[in-house]
Amino acid sequence: MSINDEAFFNENIVNVNKKVCTILFCTIPVPVVFAALSAVDIWIVPHAYSLGVFLYSTILSFLYRYLIKKNVNQVFLMYMGIMATSGFVFLLGIEGIITITISFAFPPFITCLYYNRKVTKWTTFVCFLLSCICYWPRSFNVPLVLAGAETPFYWFVKNIIGLVIEYIFLFVLTDYMSSRTHNTLQSLVKSMETTEKAYGELKESNKKVKLINGQLQQKNTQLAETQFKIIQFVAECLGSHDLFTGRHVMHTQKYVEVICNEMVKLGIYTKELTGENIKLFTNAAFLHDIGKIHVPEGILNKIGKFTDEEFELMKCHPSEGKNLLEFLPMVNDGRFNEIAKQMAFYHHEKWDGTGYPNKIAGLEIPLCARIMAAADVMDALLSQRLYKDPKTIEEAVEIFEKSRDSHFESCIVDAVISCSDKIAAIDKEFKKQEASTNAEEQEWWQRYHDSKIQNI
Repeated sequence: MSINDEAFFNENIVNVNKKVCTILFCTIPVPVVFAALSAVDIWIVPHAYSLGVFLYSTILSFLYRYLIKKNVNQVFLMYMGIMATSGFVFLLGIEGIITITISFAFPPFITCLYYNRKVTKWTTFVCFLLSCICYWPRSFNVPLVLAGAETPFYWFVKNIIGLVIEYIFLFVLTDYMSSRTHNTLQSLVKSMETTEKAYGELKESNKKVKLINGQLQQKNTQLAETQFKIIQFVAECLGSHDLFTGRHVMHTQKYVEVICNEMVKLGIYTKELTGENIKLFTNAAFLHDIGKIHVPEGILNKIGKFTDEEFELMKCHPSEGKNLLEFLPMVNDGRFNEIAKQMAFYHHEKWDGTGYPNKIAGLEIPLCARIMAAADVMDALLSQRLYKDPKTIEEAVEIFEKSRDSHFESCIVDAVISCSDKIAAIDKEFKKQEASTNAEEQEWWQRYHDSKIQNI
């Protein structure tokens, strides 16, 4: 088989289409369950809606099976199957039966099995649009709207912003899975081609063919496991509810890069801060606060000082982040994974050992986490929050100077001070881009907390 004729991937489309047919048939009992639950008053679902979903699933399932038996064009069947599953979760989402975000992640992950990046991107975009459509009727029935605290349109726009963040996670992960799988399988197919040619020349090559086939089976197993882990990871990430985390991680990611480059310029940790490592540190910074997913919304967005109990819950996010990142598939031979876990787990440790969660000190703290801590604090100082106004770059530098050899390693403080002009310029640009959104979110959360106080 030639690597250019795509025979292997065409065969894969045929096999996946058959699996999609099975999935469609599995959707038929869902409305029956709805009707049964409604009959015993456990879960009230309109009978007309259950009947509609039942007819949709039944007709499409049998039609899809009929077209497969008639050997209809497999590419057409691929798109039909994707649209059919997207339509099913759309019917569920438009009625508000299940969580929209999680259900709409299902079709993109099905498309990953086709190993086609274009199809995966297209499906993810379509599902995003369908998710937005589903959110609109729900905006008229949420407590804040019914209570008159906000308009349906404002609630809709606010949640669409969160939805965009969630779909960024979904898009990146499904695209990575599709491309990585396709490239890996191409490499394996090429190896098989070489082995098959050798088999025609040497009888002993039969052992090599068996070995390659075994490797192919092992890789397919690994790919399947990776897909499962990514689904788990996405499911956890989609629950993010901190309005400021998205911007914070973007800020800190840039600050980490600037601080690392400045340290190299100053001759600090030059052996450790290679070009490759700086890239890994920068990319891993994006995940340092992933553990906040498990911190209650009311604590993350609280106006005012934390209680002791609230602060203890907040202090759990480094451990939660490390645990979440255990689900991340291996990237860059595992080096990225390890750095990401170190940043998530240790970025609140201090040089003098007074940080959390483990109160370790000095060089016990990984270098990537020490740099991450500096970037994290710098953004916290410069950024507007619900409970404080932003500091100037001069005030931030003064705080870093006072924190030398206590919160931060002295040489990292030197680097931060040295590149403070660059950090200030970056911060200015971020504030310019986010000015309108910041004001809207501040206003909404102020009204939200005011309403909470009035209801007490």
